[in-house]
Amino acid sequence: MEKHLIVTQDSDKSSDEVCSWFYRHGVHFKRLNLDSYKMIDRNNDLYFDYFNFDSVDISIPGKTEVNDENLAKKYTSIWYRRPRANFDNMVIDQTESDLSKILFDKIKSNQKSELRELYEYIFNSSLHGSVVLGNRLKTRVNKLEILSLANRLGICIPRTKVVTKKSQILEFQKEVNNSLITKSIFEPIFAIDNDLEQRHISYTNELTDSILEKIPNYFSPSLLQEKVEKDFEIRTFVMGENFYSMAIFSQNNKKTAVDFRKYDREKPNRNIPFTLPEELKAKIKKLLKAIDFNTGSIDIIKGTDGKYYFLEINSVGQFGMVSKPCNYNIEYHIYKYLTRNEEKTS
Repeated sequence: MEKHLIVTQDSDKSSDEVCSWFYRHGVHFKRLNLDSYKMIDRNNDLYFDYFNFDSVDISIPGKTEVNDENLAKKYTSIWYRRPRANFDNMVIDQTESDLSKILFDKIKSNQKSELRELYEYIFNSSLHGSVVLGNRLKTRVNKLEILSLANRLGICIPRTKVVTKKSQILEFQKEVNNSLITKSIFEPIFAIDNDLEQRHISYTNELTDSILEKIPNYFSPSLLQEKVEKDFEIRTFVMGENFYSMAIFSQNNKKTAVDFRKYDREKPNRNIPFTLPEELKAKIKKLLKAIDFNTGSIDIIKGTDGKYYFLEINSVGQFGMVSKPCNYNIEYHIYKYLTRNEEKTS
């Protein structure tokens, strides 16, 4: 019987590596992929099970019954690695329907929303674990709210504004007496153009004079921050009380100086293990507790002024980029966190 549950996606390689430790030590576990709403052959390896809504019976008030072994018992541990369900592949039978495309698309969108509401209720009422890593329903936080909260907790952040006019940009420049950078208020854009075989990714960029000249007088609300002069960048993966930090010397390369995600494959950044100051770790723990996270990847800048500037947190961000260069073996430590040194069962 499986005692450990990993809620993730089929395509997540970090989950694959953690699962390999369960296999290596012979500890039973269940992996629940939420890539799409679809049926999977039950005779297949349970490792590849997907979530589905078959035979759901709910009475309110009353009992919730789900005829799905994934949700049928209390687990020793649950890791909500990537717990966001995807209902995009749900199909509405339109074979005998005269619905217009507009109405059909609206109904499909509404049904996806209804499935999402049901999914959240089922997960809240059915899944329980003695050890829980991650948040079952919350995978992100508002970028503006987290900056505000960090500031209230005494964590240094870059001076930040959201503006809609070019004149506000110029005023902000004078206020900080420094260069400005701009980044997405929400998530970065990532798009693939298969026809042209191109990838389009939005990065953090400096507002240079040449860019400012092209900006119109009025535009959509945009996030600006004071450009912090970097000593180096830090990516920290937090798991419970444990911090795994990596210093990224991105400022030594013009290509990566503003955003280290503009990877230079020919001249990679130097990455080394790093230890955050205890005072900063204590404040980050308070921040995580306030947003109900016990794990996540955090981006920080160590400024040339000696200060540590908090940028953002991603609860489901990749941690392999920290684990491997620093030889932390985070995947193994996640396994140990979930199993609590459990003895081999087979």
